[in-house]
Amino acid sequence: MTKGATGLPRIGAVLMAAGAGRRMRHRPKCLLLRDGEPLLVHSLRMLAAAGLSQVVVVLGHHAEPIAAVLEQCRSAADVSTAVQWTVNPNPDAGTASSLHCGLDGILVTLADQPLITADDIRTVLAAWQTRAPGTQLLIPRFQGNPGHPLLFDTALRQTLMAESMGVREWRKTRPETVSWLDVNHPRHTLDVDTEADLAQLAAEHGVQLHHG
Repeated sequence: MTKGATGLPRIGAVLMAAGAGRRMRHRPKCLLLRDGEPLLVHSLRMLAAAGLSQVVVVLGHHAEPIAAVLEQCRSAADVSTAVQWTVNPNPDAGTASSLHCGLDGILVTLADQPLITADDIRTVLAAWQTRAPGTQLLIPRFQGNPGHPLLFDTALRQTLMAESMGVREWRKTRPETVSWLDVNHPRHTLDVDTEADLAQLAAEHGVQLHHG
């Protein structure tokens, strides 16, 4: 197990922002504005606050405008300066990303989760550190629904890439390798896909998102 300077296992994060936003009239959901700031920046800030300095953002559809925002993030003091991005050439076929080898685990989260906090990410990280032997995948769950961020080890990453398999397929075929983290709030499972989701978010949580 590779450890960083603090003695803790090194965890890298993948932030998925490759979607087409088809149900959002083909607009990039991660660029929705909350208090004038793109959700993408909010996600990066929460990752940085949780101690994740090594972040790879996977782009696909809308890569150019999202990359422009990422360029601006490099100068933000509270956003990871180690953020990198890569473009999935076929985003509709699954997520492709480039990560450094030697990581103990890989945290995967979404760029359109408006309620996720740094404490939520820390909770997942803490659960990973105390996972049962044989666990390769850890998933937060609210009322039976799986959410993000999820965490898996590098051995599983290699298997998924070699077999072109998704995480959902893996957890169904190898449930003994999966650890579930039950939470008492919807922040891990709430993302925005449609205009109706935006209205529901405002009505139930008081959070307003706007198109730029």
